[in-house]
Amino acid sequence: MTKLTPISRFIVSGNSMFPTLIEGQDILSFNWAYLGKRPKAGDVVVLKIGNREIVKRVKRVEDGMVEVVGDNKDWSTDSREFGPVGMEQIVGKVIYQSSEP
Repeated sequence: MTKLTPISRFIVSGNSMFPTLIEGQDILSFNWAYLGKRPKAGDVVVLKIGNREIVKRVKRVEDGMVEVVGDNKDWSTDSREFGPVGMEQIVGKVIYQSSEP
Protein backbone atom coordinates (compact mmCIF):
# COMPACT_ATOMS: atom_id res chain seq x y z
CA MET A 1 0.00 0.00 0.00
CA THR A 2 1.40 3.40 -0.99
CA LYS A 3 1.34 6.03 1.71
CA LEU A 4 -0.57 9.10 0.57
CA THR A 5 1.67 11.86 1.87
CA PRO A 6 5.41 11.85 1.23
CA ILE A 7 6.30 13.73 4.45
CA SER A 8 4.84 13.55 7.96
CA ARG A 9 5.69 15.60 11.06
CA PHE A 10 5.98 14.04 14.50
CA ILE A 11 6.98 15.24 17.96
CA VAL A 12 9.30 12.96 19.93
CA SER A 13 7.71 11.59 23.08
CA GLY A 14 9.84 9.88 25.71
CA ASN A 15 13.54 9.20 26.14
CA SER A 16 14.03 5.97 24.20
CA MET A 17 16.09 7.66 21.46
CA PHE A 18 18.15 9.94 23.74
CA PRO A 19 20.73 11.38 23.01
CA THR A 20 19.95 11.22 19.28
CA LEU A 21 16.45 12.62 19.76
CA ILE A 22 15.12 14.61 22.71
CA GLU A 23 11.57 14.60 24.03
CA GLY A 24 9.58 17.42 22.43
CA GLN A 25 11.83 17.62 19.36
CA ASP A 26 10.16 17.93 15.93
CA ILE A 27 11.05 15.34 13.32
CA LEU A 28 10.05 14.78 9.71
CA SER A 29 9.54 11.35 8.22
CA PHE A 30 9.92 10.60 4.51
CA ASN A 31 7.09 8.11 4.07
CA TRP A 32 8.11 6.97 0.60
CA ALA A 33 11.72 6.13 1.57
CA TYR A 34 11.16 2.39 1.41
CA LEU A 35 9.03 2.05 -1.71
CA GLY A 36 10.81 -0.74 -3.53
CA LYS A 37 13.67 -0.91 -1.02
CA ARG A 38 14.37 -2.11 2.46
CA PRO A 39 15.62 -0.11 5.43
CA LYS A 40 19.29 -0.40 6.32
CA ALA A 41 20.86 -0.99 9.71
CA GLY A 42 21.34 2.40 11.34
CA ASP A 43 18.31 4.10 9.74
CA VAL A 44 16.08 5.95 12.19
CA VAL A 45 12.45 5.16 11.39
CA VAL A 46 8.94 5.97 12.53
CA LEU A 47 6.82 2.88 12.93
CA LYS A 48 3.26 2.17 13.97
CA ILE A 49 2.79 -0.18 16.91
CA GLY A 50 -0.84 -0.57 17.87
CA ASN A 51 -2.41 2.88 17.91
CA ARG A 52 0.78 4.90 18.28
CA GLU A 53 3.78 5.93 16.26
CA ILE A 54 7.22 5.40 17.77
CA VAL A 55 10.75 6.23 16.65
CA LYS A 56 13.50 3.58 16.67
CA ARG A 57 16.77 2.69 14.98
CA VAL A 58 16.93 -0.25 12.57
CA LYS A 59 19.23 -2.91 13.97
CA ARG A 60 18.77 -5.60 11.33
CA VAL A 61 16.55 -6.57 8.39
CA GLU A 62 16.10 -10.27 7.76
CA ASP A 63 13.48 -12.26 5.84
CA GLY A 64 11.29 -9.18 5.38
CA MET A 65 11.20 -8.45 9.11
CA VAL A 66 12.83 -5.42 10.72
CA GLU A 67 14.44 -5.49 14.16
CA VAL A 68 14.38 -2.06 15.81
CA VAL A 69 15.98 -0.71 18.99
CA GLY A 70 16.04 2.54 20.91
CA ASP A 71 19.35 4.36 21.35
CA ASN A 72 18.68 4.60 25.10
CA LYS A 73 18.21 0.90 25.80
CA ASP A 74 17.32 1.44 29.49
CA TRP A 75 14.26 3.52 28.48
CA SER A 76 13.24 1.79 25.26
CA THR A 77 10.42 -0.56 24.39
CA ASP A 78 11.58 -2.12 21.14
CA SER A 79 12.08 -5.42 19.29
CA ARG A 80 13.65 -6.91 22.39
CA GLU A 81 10.12 -6.83 23.85
CA PHE A 82 7.68 -6.89 20.92
CA GLY A 83 9.84 -8.73 18.37
CA PRO A 84 10.68 -7.76 14.79
CA VAL A 85 8.14 -5.70 12.84
CA GLY A 86 6.85 -6.08 9.30
CA MET A 87 7.57 -3.53 6.59
CA GLU A 88 3.89 -2.51 6.64
CA GLN A 89 4.42 -1.13 10.16
CA ILE A 90 7.16 1.28 9.06
CA VAL A 91 5.73 4.75 8.41
CA GLY A 92 8.95 6.21 7.04
CA LYS A 93 12.57 7.23 7.54
CA VAL A 94 13.44 10.20 9.75
CA ILE A 95 15.04 12.80 7.47
CA TYR A 96 15.02 15.90 9.68
CA GLN A 97 15.18 16.76 13.34
CA SER A 98 14.83 20.23 14.82
CA SER A 99 17.81 21.49 16.78
CA GLU A 100 15.82 22.05 19.97
CA PRO A 101 12.49 20.98 21.43
